[in-house]
Amino acid sequence: MEENNFNYQEEVLKAGLLVGFASIFIALITYIINFEISLEWWYGLFTLSVTIGLVIYLGINFRTNIGGYMSYKESFKFSFLVMTVSYVIGIIFNIVLYTVIDPGLPEVIKQITIEKTVEMMEGFGSSDEVIDATIEGVEKGIDDSTTPMGLIKSSPWGLLFLALLSLLTSAFIKKNREISDRVN
Repeated sequence: MEENNFNYQEEVLKAGLLVGFASIFIALITYIINFEISLEWWYGLFTLSVTIGLVIYLGINFRTNIGGYMSYKESFKFSFLVMTVSYVIGIIFNIVLYTVIDPGLPEVIKQITIEKTVEMMEGFGSSDEVIDATIEGVEKGIDDSTTPMGLIKSSPWGLLFLALLSLLTSAFIKKNREISDRVN
């Protein structure tokens, strides 16, 4: 891959910061309007789509700037590093959100999630014992995922998810040089 006067680390960092701050912007707007929106299933799909779209756009832009070609391996590396930078920014933002901006937010998330879970399980006709056991798991999961240490402990799983997303985005970013079937 020719760099064409591009600093690879700088380009990855800029793209990762852009994706990370776009995610924070969406989260802050949602927090200001109505935080409960972020607990809906479609919100997760929306934010995931924005992230994937930005990574693909930035990857294609980078590919164009370096000469128009990137192998699948190079595009995977670019995508994964960009999403990793964004992910680290997101973890830092969530730690600040849950400990400084709104320390009561994890409890609100827990209550809303419990209400929605009970409502859904009752709709399926689940017994009270099953509902109680599920609620214990939900409470523990939210407690673990909203503390600074819990956010850090979950990062290996997040990185695995990013690797899977990078496999997808790389397919859209890559562009191999055409190989001539003509023998010279």
